[in-house]
Amino acid sequence: MLGKRRRQRKELKVNTDLKLMPLMNIIIALIPMLLLSAVFLEVKVIETSLPRDADASAAAAQPQKEPPLDLAVHVRSDLYVIDGHGIEPLLIARRPGAAPDSLATGQIEQALRAITTSHPGTTEVRIVAEARTHYQEVIALMDAARAAGLVDAALEGAAEEGV
Repeated sequence: MLGKRRRQRKELKVNTDLKLMPLMNIIIALIPMLLLSAVFLEVKVIETSLPRDADASAAAAQPQKEPPLDLAVHVRSDLYVIDGHGIEPLLIARRPGAAPDSLATGQIEQALRAITTSHPGTTEVRIVAEARTHYQEVIALMDAARAAGLVDAALEGAAEEGV
C-alpha cells in the first residue's frame, strides 16, 4: 500500500509557462510587411466657392456703374456655352460623356483669357454642370479657368430640363 500512495502522490507536472517568443517573432516580421504593403495616397484640395446669391451680393456690393460680369461656363450634352452679362455667348463643341479633349480645353482657355483681358479684375467663374457630368470634366474646366486667370471657380448644378 505504501507503494500505491507514493504513486498517487507522484503527479505529472505540466509546464504552464506561456512561450511568447514565437508570437513576438511573427509580429515583428508582420509589421514591416504590412507597412510596406500599405498604399499612401496624396490628398489634394481644390478650393471652390458656392455661387453667390444675387440679392445678397447686390446688397453687399457698392453701387456700380455696370453690372457684374457673372461669367459662367455651361456644360451641355453636346457643347460648352460661355456667357455672362455684356458678352456674346460663345459655343464650343463637346464630346459627350468624356473629359474635354485638348482642343476643346484650349478653346475654352483662350475664350476665358480673352474675356479676362477685356474685363480686368474678373476672377470669378461659375461652372454650371448637368447631373451626368463627370468629375474629371469639371476638374479640366476648373484648370482651364485657373490658367486663364479666373482663380475663384464655383460649381453649380444645371436646372433639369422640363421642370
